Amino acid sequence: MSRVRTPGPLAGRDFRLLYTSAVVSGLGDWLDQVALLVLVTTVWHGGAGDLALVVAASMLPLLATPFLAVLVDRRPSRRVLILTDLLQAGLTLGLVVAPGVYWAAGLVLVRSALGSVGGLAGQIQLRVSVPPDGVQAATVLLQTAMQSVKILGPALGGLLVAFMSPRAVFAANACTFLVGVIAARALRTTSSPSPNADLHYFKELGEGFQHVFGSRLLRSLLFVMCSLMFVVFLYDSMAALIVPALGMGASYIGYMVSAVGLGGVTGSLLMGRFAARLRPFATMAGSVLVIGCIIVAIGLAISHEMRIDSTVWLCVIFLLGIASAGILVTFPSVVHSETPIELTGRVWALMNSVPAVLNVLAPMLAAALVVWIGLGSLLLLAGAALLLTAVVVAVRLGGVRPTAPPSGADDGAGPAEEPTSGPAPLNSGAPHRETSGPYGKPAGSSTEEITMADKIDKLAQAGFSLNDANDAQQAVLKSLTEDEIDVLLSVKSRVEAAGSDVEGHSLSDPSGGYLW
Repeated sequence: MSRVRTPGPLAGRDFRLLYTSAVVSGLGDWLDQVALLVLVTTVWHGGAGDLALVVAASMLPLLATPFLAVLVDRRPSRRVLILTDLLQAGLTLGLVVAPGVYWAAGLVLVRSALGSVGGLAGQIQLRVSVPPDGVQAATVLLQTAMQSVKILGPALGGLLVAFMSPRAVFAANACTFLVGVIAARALRTTSSPSPNADLHYFKELGEGFQHVFGSRLLRSLLFVMCSLMFVVFLYDSMAALIVPALGMGASYIGYMVSAVGLGGVTGSLLMGRFAARLRPFATMAGSVLVIGCIIVAIGLAISHEMRIDSTVWLCVIFLLGIASAGILVTFPSVVHSETPIELTGRVWALMNSVPAVLNVLAPMLAAALVVWIGLGSLLLLAGAALLLTAVVVAVRLGGVRPTAPPSGADDGAGPAEEPTSGPAPLNSGAPHRETSGPYGKPAGSSTEEITMADKIDKLAQAGFSLNDANDAQQAVLKSLTEDEIDVLLSVKSRVEAAGSDVEGHSLSDPSGGYLW
């Protein structure tokens, strides 16, 4: 008997559009990066200070994303994607006529901020474009694509710059943003605005921080990622020194980047095959252990001036790329599994921006350490820190599994912004999909045609407050159908009508009952 094959995320029309847009945009980013470096150094004859200015302009907006995320969660993800891609296309065309490095840095600064906002909307759109149990598979597909683009992008960018001017490459990149606009307009699903969008801005902002630091898994993941990214950038920022110190020519810097990218593709494919059977933090600990051993080996080779064939080092770096996939796939999978969709923007921004601050500080510390203790010792120190991190993660979190959202839970998706033929009913707030699609549900279930906003409104009017409930209690309440909610409210009202002997109250005491 042949096995029934479960459709993957690419079987869904909206995810195919999102995936295509991400691949095209990622390729355009690499083309843009190469062209910008050539423009600054070759056309404008800028020095290290000019390069640093442009790089800083592209990184600084990452620090502001938690504050922008509130605005993203207030808007349908489809509209945010369209608007940010349109504006980025215009700013990229501005680079075509930019007269100097300061103009370019300003354009890059604003464009990077818009890119961060669009990235948050993309993560939200991912949640409504695939079913809850397909988020991990979708993450693996996107990570594989991004690693593939990492191999192709720099080479294609260098080729285009050789035959075209950098300004012409910017014009080509502007077209990739227009592809994103076309893809976003074709989406049939979009997120609903945050149910708390009428709250004060700072209260909404605080909800994201409260969710991250109130969740043991997210809090632990944030700490681990901060530690990892800081250590990784200690040695990664010194790559231009590491390659010649190993006895290889300058051209091997590019080969090393390609080897890491190829390893990342391989690792992502392996994760896609086995990730469902693995514990996320145990996988992360194993990946960090392998990376730590590799960095220690490189540090020993530099410290003792060993000369090993370049092919061997390329194979070692390829293995490092494979190991990195265990981190790059696990991180977004855990964040999505532990975050309700209405908080996705704020949580995602916070989880990415805090490590980004350390990424800015790490290269400066690395430069000082190289002068003080030497390059080889720096790598040995970084490798030892990674090994220690791997042990701590394995001991403290290795057996933990993320709490995957229940299949019937409210995903917070809203209906498509434009009417489409054959829509499926909203399944307790689940994404609005075509009935003919692989994930669609048959129409006719009237007890489930209720959105998340409707549920929260009904519960709030009756004195319930989901803000005071823990994650498990919120999941139960959000998964109730309309009929179940009506029964719940009916029982509560009858109990309250009984008088002072038995008093109904809200969720102000989350450890107590929901009715009495």
